[in-house]
Amino acid sequence: MPVLTKRWLQWPKLRSVRARPILGGSPDGCPDIGFLADDDRHFELFAAWLYRQWSAPRGETLENRRQALRGQMRIDRLPIALVAYWQGTPAGIVSLRRNDLQSRLRVGPWLSALYVDEALRGHGIGGALVGATLSLAAWLDHPEVWLFTTDRARFYERLGWERVPPIPEELRQNPQPLVFRHATGI
Repeated sequence: MPVLTKRWLQWPKLRSVRARPILGGSPDGCPDIGFLADDDRHFELFAAWLYRQWSAPRGETLENRRQALRGQMRIDRLPIALVAYWQGTPAGIVSLRRNDLQSRLRVGPWLSALYVDEALRGHGIGGALVGATLSLAAWLDHPEVWLFTTDRARFYERLGWERVPPIPEELRQNPQPLVFRHATGI
């Protein structure tokens, strides 16, 4: 048995008693979370969400976003995309990437591009995706995860993330990135 397979079998369960998350409806009211690489049926929807939220405002194309997301369709090395389903409906997506902020290239990995469908917000899907990302990072032997936001600081603070003081380069940016880190527990 290859090493990666053995290691995969040891990856902590994201939800319930299943070793490998199955995407789809959940009778217990919790989101189902898994790898985009395991189920790409809704790839175009996830790409469209990320494009509208981050790529379009920066002048990037939808095809650029698709290419970046295709590069996250893996389960054993960065970058990796996790997806959430709520009662069988695509609900959210998040990435774990090597780096995400030019001013902090020496730290990582980074929780990036967390997005929950507006119609499904308020069900704990974002928090579940953040928790799954921390578990994944621990499984990949990363002692901490970093992120930045410009407008969701309270959300991450409620989830126990520690705010990191800005460095001079970040103080000059508009909007200023608010940087956080969280230990993974390894």
